[in-house]
Amino acid sequence: YIVTNYHVTQGATKIKVRGINGDFSRAYSARVVSDDKNNDLSIIKIDDPYFTTCGTIPYTINGRASEVGTSVFVLGFPLRATMGDEIKLTNGIISSKSGFQGDITTYQMTAPIQPGNSGGPMFDNKGNLVGIVNAKHRGAENASYAIKSSYLLTLIDQLPSTPTLQTINQLTAKPLTEQVKIAKRFTYIVEVN
Repeated sequence: YIVTNYHVTQGATKIKVRGINGDFSRAYSARVVSDDKNNDLSIIKIDDPYFTTCGTIPYTINGRASEVGTSVFVLGFPLRATMGDEIKLTNGIISSKSGFQGDITTYQMTAPIQPGNSGGPMFDNKGNLVGIVNAKHRGAENASYAIKSSYLLTLIDQLPSTPTLQTINQLTAKPLTEQVKIAKRFTYIVEVN
């Protein structure tokens, strides 16, 4: 299963995933298996006959609320037409436990994001997944938003067959450079049309 935003997959007739096992030349077909329009989340599953495996996710999903001031980093593929297919890292802090217009389902963070970051992971400094990037405030600097991971866990629980989630975080106690090296292998490009 792969997580992205509902606004990414909404109305898509075809979904392709690139970057599996670091290979960006191959695109695998996928389909939506569950979505949550209200919380802008979508779970897709690769259904390509040539697909084998992504491997075991090396991080945990933190279902508890993170505190204001928590250091975070975001991985994604913004503005691919000009910035290319290499994964991009931005970092910052959680600046509020609520998002745009006081939305309690999202965090506000200072990590800059661009179009193409949507659906990407937001990790805390221990390497726990704490949010899914979904928007930025166009009228303010350093005001980006991520859906709290507790809403992702709720959506995962509603899947017909619930996947086994990682209980041991392999990113904890590693420096940021190592966390990124490991986590980027599980961050993909989702293409829709």
